[in-house]
Amino acid sequence: MSERKLQHWEQEFRRDAKTDDLAIFRDHMRRLDLRGKPDLMLEGTIGVIQACSAYAKLDGRPFAPFLEMQRYNPARQDVARYAFTFDLCGKAFARVLVAAGLEVLDLADLYGHPWRNYKVCGYSSFWITHIDWTDLTSAELVQFESEVTDDLRYDYHEDDLDIWFDDSRTAGALFVSVQDREDL
Repeated sequence: MSERKLQHWEQEFRRDAKTDDLAIFRDHMRRLDLRGKPDLMLEGTIGVIQACSAYAKLDGRPFAPFLEMQRYNPARQDVARYAFTFDLCGKAFARVLVAAGLEVLDLADLYGHPWRNYKVCGYSSFWITHIDWTDLTSAELVQFESEVTDDLRYDYHEDDLDIWFDDSRTAGALFVSVQDREDL
């Protein structure tokens, strides 16, 4: 995928967010009880999508269909079913739309990604929700716990990383906390 397509996506994403005065992100943050201005989600989302593009290119995975899903207004696409909302260590947030699996969204790569603008690395937690905010089913909760664990354990051994799942913190959502494990 060309750099020009990614730049075009960013311009369109920013334009749509500005036209909406970031209302969709404001509502998204309110639903997850995230503090801060919705600009933090706009910038964080753009940064995470750029990082996903770089990792997909390194891994030789197709990125264009994933990028096509990434609309400011989730209703403007018809493929994504879920939103992953990342807390970039309290500095920003990012919302990434995904279809049924984690094909391009590499949680392990993003966990180790340096965010130079924020002077942090990776993320501390994320939420998985339906894009329409309906409750995740029991089967989806089991599926995501398995997929998230498999993704992170591919690069990080359980002696290196703690993963906690909580489906009671936010109604209808799966909260995932990820933390480096320090030797005691």
